[in-house]
Amino acid sequence: MNITVLELNEDKVKISLIGQGHTFMNALISEIQKDPTVDVANYIIEFQFSDPVLTVTTHDMKDPIAPILAACNRLSSTCGDLISDLSKMKQ
Repeated sequence: MNITVLELNEDKVKISLIGQGHTFMNALISEIQKDPTVDVANYIIEFQFSDPVLTVTTHDMKDPIAPILAACNRLSSTCGDLISDLSKMKQ
């Protein structure tokens, strides 16, 4: 996945996630919002064929990248569990 960092401060990050759509972004936002350090987590797709821009802000000047990484790890783990369960069914 290609990303472009548009803005990075102590408590805010804006990232363009090239080629992603609503399905992935909704799952990602849902996971990011579970983090208690997160103040705002949202995304905007300005035009139908434009790339989404993810914005995350945190409370108390916490690192805004950390909740994104944690959310991605949780999503990856969930997908790994699903793959494992489906593989068992195929056997």
